[in-house]
Amino acid sequence: MYTDEHRPNILKAKLTHNKKRHISEAPNRGRPRDPNLEDRVFDTVMNLYAEGGWAALTFEAVARVSGTGKSSLYRRWEDRQSLLRNALEARWLTVDRIDNGSLKEDLRELADLIFVSQTGDYANLQTWFTIDARRFPEVKTVTAPYIKQTIKQGRAIVRRAVTRGEVPPSFKPGLLMDLIVGAVNNHVLTTPPHLKAVMLKKAPEFLNELVDVVLKGASAHSHGQN
Repeated sequence: MYTDEHRPNILKAKLTHNKKRHISEAPNRGRPRDPNLEDRVFDTVMNLYAEGGWAALTFEAVARVSGTGKSSLYRRWEDRQSLLRNALEARWLTVDRIDNGSLKEDLRELADLIFVSQTGDYANLQTWFTIDARRFPEVKTVTAPYIKQTIKQGRAIVRRAVTRGEVPPSFKPGLLMDLIVGAVNNHVLTTPPHLKAVMLKKAPEFLNELVDVVLKGASAHSHGQN
């Protein structure tokens, strides 16, 4: 039997035990990280920008359309510029991912990438880049370095081919990129609306022929200079 002098110690021991048990059994109240958040956000950013440009790309709109809390957005992106830049790097003209070990295959993939960028869901992006860069200086701080980096990555395709010995060092990376990118853009822009469906259907054939013609022409030009 316990005396009164023991009761405080016994009560203290019980309270300490219960407190420890409560802490150990308490559920983790922090919200788990959403593994699909970036995918949803990047898709939303690209769609919003393609539809309405910089004016349409707000944190409120991204949060509403993507079903993401604004607090989650602000924890990851400090401003709209960083949000747009990350979305572009993940979703648009991912030239840095092209490396098939063959110049022909790399140029074919590049041509396809350019074609999709001009005819796919984000086809209006380039138009908005041009418009917004004139109206909003902050947009130019995102798009100008991004485009510059993309051009550099495109030229790296040719330089890797030179290193592999596929083509001579006299091959000009900039000229080759201009021929591929320019031809694809021109093909899309000059095709009448009523022939767009035919253009899309015949795209693989056109892109294959384009790469073949460009490589043959560039090769002949290079050999003629040697």
